[in-house]
Amino acid sequence: MTTPLAPDRNEALARLIEAALDHLAQDWALLIDAQQSVLRALAAARRRRGPHTGAVPPAVREALATFTTATARFNTDAGALAERWAAVDLPRAYRIGAEDALHAAVLAPGTVRPIFIWTPTHQDVLSLLTGACYPVLIRRIADTVRRSQAFGRVVAAAARTAEQPRAKDLAAQHPLDTVTYEHGAQHPATSWARAALAAQTVTVANTGALTATTADLEARWVQVTDGPECGWTSHPELDRAHDTLRSAEEAATYPIAHPGCLRRFAPRPDLNNAPVEEGQPI
Repeated sequence: MTTPLAPDRNEALARLIEAALDHLAQDWALLIDAQQSVLRALAAARRRRGPHTGAVPPAVREALATFTTATARFNTDAGALAERWAAVDLPRAYRIGAEDALHAAVLAPGTVRPIFIWTPTHQDVLSLLTGACYPVLIRRIADTVRRSQAFGRVVAAAARTAEQPRAKDLAAQHPLDTVTYEHGAQHPATSWARAALAAQTVTVANTGALTATTADLEARWVQVTDGPECGWTSHPELDRAHDTLRSAEEAATYPIAHPGCLRRFAPRPDLNNAPVEEGQPI
């Protein structure tokens, strides 16, 4: 029987996710508001169109200048968030996961429960994790900036033409409030941010737990806590994860099954010499 998992583990991770999400959502909102101002200025100029001069109408030019500033601010603020996320928040998530695992481990009688220390092993593992997570956020931020700049160029060119395109058509062609996944589907930017931040947070926390399992406790097996319907490698898989025993090696391959996964590991060094099979129910 395991020591009860600390209830504040998921709460602490959720706070990290929500704080970063709020920051990113505000950055995106400011950029989208600036884009909407450009579109409104362009629509107004189209309604008031007089003799074609080939010049950008003053109101559109002013809105575009504000939009350019907003794009630069988004790049700076969202980039700073990504840097803080990798340098501060993910290390915190890692430590939360490792400490939770050390608290939950089932130890032999008389064994002293270790405390978490940033050993070289933990530092090396965290470095690999942040090195993989940081580029995911930066690439998305850079893509948004690139699309914002492309929108600004299109509007400037369109405002000079005799037949200016409709604002709603430009909005549909340059939706800055969405992100496009690899398979082409578009999702709200905040939905992407929540999924990405949650997946990174739990993956890092669970990797911290598993490193503590093997490096600090020398345990071979972990007990899995998960959503009752969650599969081991993906949510719909029939091999359910909850209340099963998995090797630390197998668990490291599947620290989560999907974004928003509730997976959690409790080390079982007491089973090192027991006849345990992969996926065995508790």
